[in-house]
Amino acid sequence: MEDYLHECLELLQRAGDDVGRRRKAIQRPRAWSLLPFEWKALAFLAANKAAPEAIGIEGGVGRDRPQPQRIGRRGGRGRVKSMDDRLAGPSDVLVSDAPAAYKLAVLCAHKGKSGTSWDSSMDSKMSDLRSECEEGIHPVWRRLAREAPLIAEMAQFPVIEAAERDIDSGDWVDAACFDPLDRVSLREWLSMELPFTTNSEQDHALQSIRQDLTGGRSRPGLWIRWMSPSLRGLNGEGALLEGVLLASVSEDTAREVLGSLKGGVISELANRHSMLIRMRSGDFSEWGACANQEGDDGLSEALRVSAWKNVESCSVELSAADLLNGVEILGRVEESLPSPLRWRVASSLVSQGNVDEALGFVEGAVFSDGEHVSTALDILSGVESEILTRTLRESIVSMDESGLLMVMRHEGTPIQIGLQAASKLWESKSIRHTDEILNIFTKAADIESLVAAFERDPSLSMAYPHRMLMAWHLLPGSSRIDRDSLAELRKTALGSIDNSAEDDSLSDASVALISLLDGLPRDMDSVYGKLDSDGLRSLNEVRRALSPDGDGIVKESKIENLRDSIQRADLNHLEKRLFDALIIALQLNRAAMDLQIGGEESESGAVESLGQLCELDSAAMRTIAAVTNLVIEHNLGVAALEDWYREHDRTGPEFQIVRAAILRASGDRLNAARAYKDASMKLRFDFERSALVLRKSLIEFAHAAGWREAVSLVNAHPALSSSVTKRFKLYLRTCKRYEDGDTSTASTGLIEFAAQEEELSRNGALGSIRDRRVEVLERLYRYPDEHGLPPDPFQGRVRAALQEVRTSKASRQTDLERRFMIEMRGKKDPREITILAMEVADTDPINGLRMLEKAITSEDLDAKQSNTLKKSQRALFVSHSGTIPVKQRSLLRNLSLKPLIVVDTNILIEALKDDLLKELSADNLGSLNWTVERAFHWMLRRRAGEGRILLHIPPAARGEFMHRAKNPDSVLRMFSDTYIDKAIWSEMVDDAFLMQRVDSICQAFNSWSQPARVRGEEIDLEDFLLSHREVFQRVNEQKRRGGKSPMRTSIKGEDIYPEKGDRDIMLDAAALASTSISDVGSVLVATRDSDFRLVSRALEEEYGFGVVGDAQQLNDRVL
Repeated sequence: MEDYLHECLELLQRAGDDVGRRRKAIQRPRAWSLLPFEWKALAFLAANKAAPEAIGIEGGVGRDRPQPQRIGRRGGRGRVKSMDDRLAGPSDVLVSDAPAAYKLAVLCAHKGKSGTSWDSSMDSKMSDLRSECEEGIHPVWRRLAREAPLIAEMAQFPVIEAAERDIDSGDWVDAACFDPLDRVSLREWLSMELPFTTNSEQDHALQSIRQDLTGGRSRPGLWIRWMSPSLRGLNGEGALLEGVLLASVSEDTAREVLGSLKGGVISELANRHSMLIRMRSGDFSEWGACANQEGDDGLSEALRVSAWKNVESCSVELSAADLLNGVEILGRVEESLPSPLRWRVASSLVSQGNVDEALGFVEGAVFSDGEHVSTALDILSGVESEILTRTLRESIVSMDESGLLMVMRHEGTPIQIGLQAASKLWESKSIRHTDEILNIFTKAADIESLVAAFERDPSLSMAYPHRMLMAWHLLPGSSRIDRDSLAELRKTALGSIDNSAEDDSLSDASVALISLLDGLPRDMDSVYGKLDSDGLRSLNEVRRALSPDGDGIVKESKIENLRDSIQRADLNHLEKRLFDALIIALQLNRAAMDLQIGGEESESGAVESLGQLCELDSAAMRTIAAVTNLVIEHNLGVAALEDWYREHDRTGPEFQIVRAAILRASGDRLNAARAYKDASMKLRFDFERSALVLRKSLIEFAHAAGWREAVSLVNAHPALSSSVTKRFKLYLRTCKRYEDGDTSTASTGLIEFAAQEEELSRNGALGSIRDRRVEVLERLYRYPDEHGLPPDPFQGRVRAALQEVRTSKASRQTDLERRFMIEMRGKKDPREITILAMEVADTDPINGLRMLEKAITSEDLDAKQSNTLKKSQRALFVSHSGTIPVKQRSLLRNLSLKPLIVVDTNILIEALKDDLLKELSADNLGSLNWTVERAFHWMLRRRAGEGRILLHIPPAARGEFMHRAKNPDSVLRMFSDTYIDKAIWSEMVDDAFLMQRVDSICQAFNSWSQPARVRGEEIDLEDFLLSHREVFQRVNEQKRRGGKSPMRTSIKGEDIYPEKGDRDIMLDAAALASTSISDVGSVLVATRDSDFRLVSRALEEEYGFGVVGDAQQLNDRVL
């Protein structure tokens, strides 16, 4: 400090006598910043030329001491410290380790300023200090005495020059064995006394660095500036100081500085520091020397740590023990293990079979080359790790083709990891590895990617037909893949399956399951081999119950047993998916069976089961389609299906249809009608579906009394509404006019309709015009009851029209009907009711029977009275049955008359196909593929077997059926949408076998023979067809848009009407409905043909026979 003070005081000579200039002068040297405040206070005494009579150091000679100043907040008092206050106190200075001259100078200053307040006890201390000073003092004190008279006493002591210091550098050099980046060790080393002499510039630079190290967050970027130029270009020990400081800021020149040190311990130390710098700069040529450092000092530890942090640069083979030693070294300093070291350790452990231990090293490690990926896959093949899996998946994003192939080809690659690699490779549109990519898609059951590949290159569906069939059953319903293109791909696969090579990616069990799901099970042994005895037994029992010969009753426990067996089975991922699809198919079939069997409990269970299927993750397209078909067929409210469509396809017509069914089930029939209307509009390019849905909408509007909206819909869409009968339209318009308050027009419209109908039937008709019009109006009165529509206000308007048409004199029959109504409101005597009905039956048998039917079905009679009337009704019917045609018997439900079902060709063909599939299937249980068509012919057989219906194949249908089934080849073409093994077909189906199965179908669907006297030639069908020209025109257009060339009949130059076979069936059905057939209550045509279905209500009104197109419609008519 004496040197620093001396350097500052030297500048006072040129500053003159001005105190201000003198103060500035002493603060100019670098040494000033090295002085403590207590020493600076002495310097200010010199600058102020302080004398004994002076009061303040800063005030100059004779100047008054400054008054205390107000500082602080809110009036707090304080005082700005002056340099006076910085002067060390007498007591403090005496106990310090400062030189005796410094202590004496401070005491002299205090004594000179204190005056009479001086503590005289200090005089003895001053005497002791003077004795020490007599031995010689630093020149600065004589200079200070000359500049500050206050301490002039210091001039009397002899001055001695400072001797050169002889400092041993050994400890200092040894202490330099630390990591230059270790700031704590660096600070401690810089705090040691240097073994060489420094000037104030150097001391100032070192002090700045030390203060920066002490101040918390250091700023090494400033050190280079502070070091220049005083601490640059040093020699000897100074060069070591310079080199370590440069290394501590990662300066490249540190290696050159340290390299200049030659010889002895210091050279060896500099070499080790240089070695550390080279390692950290990326020069790993001395990796082994660094890793093998044996010292306990910080530098040795840093060398070892640096080496193991860069283990990937080690060119020598390292043993497992070496690697674990490196792990221990890094662990001691709590250094995170570098990824290369982790991978090398893990690879070594994997080779020793320690997969679990290896996992601990690589979780969270970064993948940098293929070897790391291979090690990770080896580990994952033995143990699961979410962290490692996630890291591997993240690395795949940036992998090149070779890395992706390695992942795909590694035997231990988890399915989803391999799938990600395959997907990335497929995105690159590389065709060289198509087979491998598709194999991964298949094994992972990534159906969407598989189908996308088939769409990109349709020829792949020919090369891999089984995979395409699998995709047909497993494709998620939420997929955006076009359904029509998917169907085309499936058709291509079906056509090429016999000529395709064996698919190595599919196990025998997978192929068998695909064939089972797609229609025809084959080689089921491989499937049976996967299940235990419980599962096998449950599968066979469920399959048998759901087969054509089964009872359709499947206990939920059986399916659960099968599911449990599958869970226990040793299955690969794809087999598991296919078995899951099998369970779903069985549940669908069971639900469909429950719905067909009927009953509130069965229907409730089926709806719950269907809802659960819709809630499955990634519910398959086929599942959603099947549930939707059941909802449409049975008018079910399945909330989960609505939720599915709301999320995945809320703009499609199916969403509105499903929604309408739910609204209908909840009683909100008006909004159900609106939902059906929306669906019909969205289906406008599919005329048949659109018209059928529109009919549902109008029926719901009728039940909800939404007459205005219904009539508006009919008027806005005449083409679609042409499939609705004129009587239904009259019903809607009459109700709408009544609601509008126009009762007169409502009644007039009914009378006009009766007049038109009477005119059309005038030729050869008996009775007067008035009687025939009354008869038309009476049929209109019964219209709501016959079709389950709300009777009011329609029947009220019909009664008004009848009153207007009839003469004022009431007929005897009208009087009898009035007496019947009075009796039903009064005594309800069965005998009196029967007498009245018999009197009516004398002139109008069917009306008398209907009176009894109305009485029986009313809720006003008890069971005994109802049974009495049922017997009377039966006796009355027997006596008049020969005069009552079948078409008038439809409402006589209590007579237990059977419907006569006229079976169309399309039903016979579907039944034959199903029968052949049963014969061809390996387990003789037939197809598992449930369709509306299949359900229909099953239900026809079931109801016939129960004795509820009579089945009849008309000559036209039989002839067409026999023609289309004339030989095995013609029948095989019917299976365009089902996989058939051509070899098995050729082996089993010859002409004799086929004719046997055809005859069996004919026998099953022809339990009633048509009497020879029934002929339909006299019935006029042409005018009816012409009246529905627009319907048949749209049907014809739709069939031709589908790529078909339908056979049509030409009437008045237009080839748009039904073919001859269909017209013959219509004529036969009309003839049967017009005759009185014993124990037959109605004639129904069972068909899926749109030529029948779209005019079904009109056919029933015109000719008296109905049309049923699915199992539910059949049950509605039968049960």
